[in-house]
Amino acid sequence: MTVAVFKKYGDDRGGSLAALITFYGFLAVFPLLLLLITIVGLVVGTNSHAEERIVNSALSEFPVIGDKLRQSISALHRATPLAFVVSALGLLWGSLGVTNHIQRASETMWGVPRHQEAPLLRRALRGLMLLGTIGAAVVGSAVLAGMSTIGGGRLSAYPAAYWTFTLLGAAVVNLAAYLVALHVLAPAGTRWRSVLPGALIGGIGWTALEALGGVLVSHALRHTSQLYGFFATVLGLVFWLSLGSQLFVYAGEANVVLARHLWPRPLEGPPADAAGGRVDQTPVADAGGAPANS
Repeated sequence: MTVAVFKKYGDDRGGSLAALITFYGFLAVFPLLLLLITIVGLVVGTNSHAEERIVNSALSEFPVIGDKLRQSISALHRATPLAFVVSALGLLWGSLGVTNHIQRASETMWGVPRHQEAPLLRRALRGLMLLGTIGAAVVGSAVLAGMSTIGGGRLSAYPAAYWTFTLLGAAVVNLAAYLVALHVLAPAGTRWRSVLPGALIGGIGWTALEALGGVLVSHALRHTSQLYGFFATVLGLVFWLSLGSQLFVYAGEANVVLARHLWPRPLEGPPADAAGGRVDQTPVADAGGAPANS
């Protein structure tokens, strides 16, 4: 199955899909963080402990460079009501750019024909659902971090127990977020169990990246900080987003390979069946079950 996933990744030009997601994700990072900080401040109050915890949970998704991102972002609370509404809508629309390309990547992986792609309104609604899933994951991470206070004492006083608790908690949150996101992106009628393998790959993989992210990003920036200064932060951000984008594409490809029974599959040869069509373009209605030609 692993070979089949790598083969389909190559057939779908997964590297190009991940690069597009990385590019638009880079453009959407600051609008998303600005929206998050503003909305959290309005809901729980500015300069509150809850706001700080949620914002720190969001920035912890960017190891090493999270603190530098925090210095570049401030909330829109001081703007006039009209300016706030206009700015928020503009930021939201800009943030939907990355969700649009995530959806297009998913449609490519599932082999959705061009004429069956979601219209603009449905695409925007799914984009909002994806953004809501990301926001819920950030809040969930903050809540789990707050649960480290047990019995009047802090779990962080026991490093091994604290590390295990936070790692398992992050894995649960990431798994749930991937499961919901991949189901939202899958064709209509796709069963939850059909997206579970990709959710396991994505959730566990992202948790591992978070645990090792500091080492990975520090290694990538080891010789760039002195040469590029502030641009080293940009390079680190692009590198981190690229890792996440490739993980997402591989998780999606694994779901398609299993749901469409596209394995065993040789590494060499065109992605075509005996009739000359693409093997991964099974009718969308059969996405949750066996292929139509089985």
